[in-house]
Amino acid sequence: MALLVPSPVHSPHLISHSCRTRTYERREIAPHSKPSGGNWRPGDAPSIVLTWAIESLAKAGTLSIVGVYPDASRTFPIGTAMNKNITVRMGNCNHRKYIPRLVELVQSRAVDPAKILTHSAPLMSALDAYSQFDKRQDGWIKVMLDPAPVAAA
Repeated sequence: MALLVPSPVHSPHLISHSCRTRTYERREIAPHSKPSGGNWRPGDAPSIVLTWAIESLAKAGTLSIVGVYPDASRTFPIGTAMNKNITVRMGNCNHRKYIPRLVELVQSRAVDPAKILTHSAPLMSALDAYSQFDKRQDGWIKVMLDPAPVAAA
């Protein structure tokens, strides 16, 4: 497993190349982003983390990538990974595999999802709730969105 730590840059050429790469990534991955406040900045050069991960791994190590990378993400330190004989494992969560078992655990009361729900908000306030969650406000772990009540006929 990779420990992500800042990597020293060894030459002005690498600094210039790194800045150009991050600028290109932000423009390509999130061209219409308008971050504000303390929110996460979309497209903020995700390959720098991948570069640090590859650099920190021992030869013949394994890099596991979790998270969400957009289709527009096109930069990856493939040369460094190949030269170090790195195994890369990645992918999104296989929801179809896990949901039936999770539903079973909740139905049998073996797991109580309410224990991780820290906030509740109406569905129409989803953007505001996500903004608070995204700012990493203290205590915001998981938000339950309540749909509007259905009127009795």
